[in-house]
Amino acid sequence: MYDSVSIIISPIASSLMTVIWLLMGLGDIPALEGIKDELEKLWRALVPIKAELMDEEDLQVADPVLEYWLGELQDAASDAQDVLEAFSTRVYWSARRKQQQQVCPGNASLQFNVSFLKIKDIVARIDLISQTTQRLISECVGRPKIPYPRPLHYTSSFAGDVVGREDDKSKILDMLLSHDSDQGEECHFSVIPIIGMAGVGKTTLAQLIFNHPIAVRRFDLRIWVCVTVNFNFPRILENIITSLSHLNCDFGGLSTSMLESRVVQLLSGQRFLIVLDDVWTHNYFEWEQLEKVLRHGERGSRVVVTSRTSKVSDIMGNQGPYRLGLLSDDDCWQLFRTIAFKPSQESNRTWGKLEKIGRKIVAKCRGLPLAVKAMAGLLRGNTDVNKWQNISANDICEVEKHNIFPALKLSYDHLPSHIKQCFAYCSLFPKGYVFRKKDLVELWMAEDFIQSTGQESQEETGSQYFDELLMRFFFQPSDVGSDQYTMHDLIHELAQLVSGPRCRQVKDGEQCYLSQKTRHVSLLGKDVEQPVLQIVDKCRQLRTLLFPCGYLKNTGNTLDKMFQTLTCIRTLDLSSSPISELPQSIDKLELLRYLDLSKTEISVLPDTLCNLYNLQTLRLSGCLSLVELPKDLANLINLRHLELDERFWYKCTKLPPRMGCLTGLHNLHVFPIGCETGYGIEELKGMRYLTGTLHVSKLENAKKNAAEAKLREKESLEKLVLEWSGDVAAPQDEEAHERVLEDLQPHSNLKELLVFRFLGTRFPLLMKEKALQNLVSLSLNHCTKCKFFSIGHLPHLRRLFLKEMQELQGLSVFGESQEELSQANEVSIDTLKIVDCPKLTELPYFSELRDLKIKRCKSLKVLPGTQSLEFLILIDNLVLEDLNEANSSFSKLLELKIVSCPKLQALPQVFAPQKVEIIGCELVTALPNPGCFRRLQHLAVDQSCHGGKLIGEIPDSSSLCSLVISNFSNATSFPKWPYLPSLRALHIRHCKDLLSLCEEAAPFQGLTFLKLLSIQSCPSLVTLPHGGLPKTLECLTISSCTSLEALGPEDVLTSLTSLTDLYIEYCPKIKRLPKEGVSPFLQHLVIQGCPLLMERCSKEGGGPDWPKIMHIPDLEVAPTNVRSSPDFTKSSMQASDSPGPGPKSPNKPRPSSAHWYSHLSCCSRGVDVRESTQSPRRLMLREGRCRS
Repeated sequence: MYDSVSIIISPIASSLMTVIWLLMGLGDIPALEGIKDELEKLWRALVPIKAELMDEEDLQVADPVLEYWLGELQDAASDAQDVLEAFSTRVYWSARRKQQQQVCPGNASLQFNVSFLKIKDIVARIDLISQTTQRLISECVGRPKIPYPRPLHYTSSFAGDVVGREDDKSKILDMLLSHDSDQGEECHFSVIPIIGMAGVGKTTLAQLIFNHPIAVRRFDLRIWVCVTVNFNFPRILENIITSLSHLNCDFGGLSTSMLESRVVQLLSGQRFLIVLDDVWTHNYFEWEQLEKVLRHGERGSRVVVTSRTSKVSDIMGNQGPYRLGLLSDDDCWQLFRTIAFKPSQESNRTWGKLEKIGRKIVAKCRGLPLAVKAMAGLLRGNTDVNKWQNISANDICEVEKHNIFPALKLSYDHLPSHIKQCFAYCSLFPKGYVFRKKDLVELWMAEDFIQSTGQESQEETGSQYFDELLMRFFFQPSDVGSDQYTMHDLIHELAQLVSGPRCRQVKDGEQCYLSQKTRHVSLLGKDVEQPVLQIVDKCRQLRTLLFPCGYLKNTGNTLDKMFQTLTCIRTLDLSSSPISELPQSIDKLELLRYLDLSKTEISVLPDTLCNLYNLQTLRLSGCLSLVELPKDLANLINLRHLELDERFWYKCTKLPPRMGCLTGLHNLHVFPIGCETGYGIEELKGMRYLTGTLHVSKLENAKKNAAEAKLREKESLEKLVLEWSGDVAAPQDEEAHERVLEDLQPHSNLKELLVFRFLGTRFPLLMKEKALQNLVSLSLNHCTKCKFFSIGHLPHLRRLFLKEMQELQGLSVFGESQEELSQANEVSIDTLKIVDCPKLTELPYFSELRDLKIKRCKSLKVLPGTQSLEFLILIDNLVLEDLNEANSSFSKLLELKIVSCPKLQALPQVFAPQKVEIIGCELVTALPNPGCFRRLQHLAVDQSCHGGKLIGEIPDSSSLCSLVISNFSNATSFPKWPYLPSLRALHIRHCKDLLSLCEEAAPFQGLTFLKLLSIQSCPSLVTLPHGGLPKTLECLTISSCTSLEALGPEDVLTSLTSLTDLYIEYCPKIKRLPKEGVSPFLQHLVIQGCPLLMERCSKEGGGPDWPKIMHIPDLEVAPTNVRSSPDFTKSSMQASDSPGPGPKSPNKPRPSSAHWYSHLSCCSRGVDVRESTQSPRRLMLREGRCRS
């Protein structure tokens, strides 16, 4: 097939000509003497053949002779590229050694002589092949041009078998009937694009809509036009006229303007529905011609467009595209069954076997109706089980080449040639592989598939290539996560078919044909030593070796041999292999551009790695033993992507010298500044392509030359972290540090700025107008000398975090001048978190604030005024006395948590939260009116004194699902429990004077849905209620109740038929279990710290209570060193107070308890309705730079 070869040669030829052009422009270099003539010959040979290939790319020539010679030319061009790039690399090293006045190695001249002979040989070879190929192409071009046979089936408006599209049909009909798109004087019709991959059923859905009774009644005219590949405007007009006249008209001699006039006459004053089926055009001007004609229809007209590319919807649609998805497994089976089986066959004795095999075949179709129909049609009426099994064992495209493959390949045929090879390359990955755009683009770059133009970087161009494939449904978004994509199995089979012998997968236990033509190989097995040896023997010109499955791979002792032999390799993946050392011979891979050593046990990288001049991507994520980078890393001047995980960057205190040589580097997460030459901040000067995050530390070493970092030129940086080491600065140095901060002004594109341990008193960077106009998030941490600062020049700031600002007294939303005052309304902060600012006395008004947290601010008495607050957390604010409700609105508040604010006297009076926690607030003695509890789901009250007044005020509530009561003192029992029919979890903790849970005999009558009851550290409690416990309990925890003697009535546990988990711990006075035993449904029992009870329940001692518990599957009757019962309230009561990460609590339920723990712990935590689950502090911890 002509196109399958030419699309590879054309990009290779372009790349090859670029290398030739660069070499010929190097000037007077001894190594080039005698070679320039050969390079010119090669250039002259490539120009005509490249032009022919690009000119004839849209033709298919069934000429096996031409196909053979094109294949030879493809191999020769690839070999030439290898030879010239290797020669170019040696020229670079020769020039570098000369510049550094180093002595060239003794074999340098020999290497150049060998290169000269190789170049001369390859030039003669390409010249011979190109002459033959040009002659054959000329002969083909002289023949009548035959376009690709395309499945131009010229669809009709009548649908066949349809299954599973009722929901899609209803939604499209709603769009047809909606008047939302009919607004505006110029809008006479709207366009509804239906887009999806080939064979998904777009035409079928359009047929259903076209013939639906609603469409028939609503529209005066209905017109079906099959547009196909070429958007031929006159032909479309002819089809409209023919469709309306119901006659086969002869349009010979009619001009386009005459056809337009006739269509305008037919459509004028009529409400029409036109289906434009199978549209491919990306040219707006082609669509514009037709659009002008269609405007003459009546308002409310509709145009339905079907296409397999989303770009069509961007050009033609004035409504969002309707993306038609795949069918469900059940719908696919129903469609298959309808076509494959005749009604009489389902009573056949082989029906059961055929159904089982048929379902496997349907599963391989992966929801694509075209494939289901094709396979069902192939098997219709056939009851031969062996034939069904044979078809089930093969790939769909191999079995049904005549229907499925042409439809899918049509999308491939319309790809630009440079993107075709990118798609074919994806055949190296296994079916179901989850692609990441960034990873795939880096691989394409390594293979030189990306042809950058203009000012765009290779990464940007590669991203456009991927988006083009995504837009044409070669990829589809994955359910795994954002920026992750999958490829439909049939599209993957298409990639394997078009990639030819150049791309091969090698699987365990399967024979694979490898040859000299094979350039790209992926190993999908676990033991790869033998396949690698086979590759070394047969594929000397290999360019790619991938291990995409992530298995542990046994490479044996083959690495050194592979490096010595496969010297043309450009992409090497050794990730997830058990290698701990990389051979020194790695530098033999002089063309290597992509090296993946992720998740290996490598601790040291060899110095020879730094000789890989062409290396673009070095991936080292998950190398837990790696502690430093090689000292000559700066030699890798073409390095663009250095990928290391946060663990490495956190431990990194010093980078290799002269990092500034890596001017093309895109990611450098951390740069610690040193005082020695090669380690200073000036190394950042030329790194203008840095993207994402940059953390610059030890800024006290940059007092004299901070401006040399040129941060303002790094327009792709999104997050910047600036960190000083925290030494106390002398007063005379404060201005110097302020100049440093001013000189480090980043590009205005910056979104997030974090400043740690700044040693100045002012923030000049924040005072410059428009300097940080796009900043969204600002964190100031341990900036201990600053007293005031303004955010008035940050119009887009949304999140502000302040921590350990020891001298901070106030914050302003405007500057000092009248002009700056007028900008106050532009600040729209929605998240404000302030921790450890002991001198802060006031805060300004924030109209859009949603999330406010203030912790350990010892001088703040009044909260700022707010109108939109949703989350409010106040912790350890010793003088806070006023929530400022007079100047605020709490009507939107969802979560309120107040801990240790002893001067606070009252809660908001008008609010309706979902979660409330009041802990250690001695003066708060009343809850708001019962109306505030209409949507409350979680309530935690801690009443150290005042006899538990808050507890007595808990009203009846149908929404409350979690209740935590702690430190209830000066009272022997709780008041009457309110009616709480939705309560699922009740925690009672640290109530030292509590004798009983309630004065009533049956206190839990109103808790009709309780699942979890936890009673902990109530030392005076003697017995549980005589009326028993709620019958709905699934988990009961009783812990550290040292006076407790009995669990209640003798049938208290047997009556709990839902109980599955029971913890009894550190209750030494409990002597025995109830006489009637425990629930027969109990799955997990823990008894510890109860010596009398443990003795009675002992199996070894034949304890009298052992028969009562011997049926329990998960039983622990253990001494006191066993872990204690889970305290579910800790996550809600203490998590936010924790100063930093510490050892994990042992109070975690065992797996047997997971079924109720995962459910009920949500209740104990309360409702988390935040849009963002990551706190800034956690984000900073993840960056490795948050010091608690």
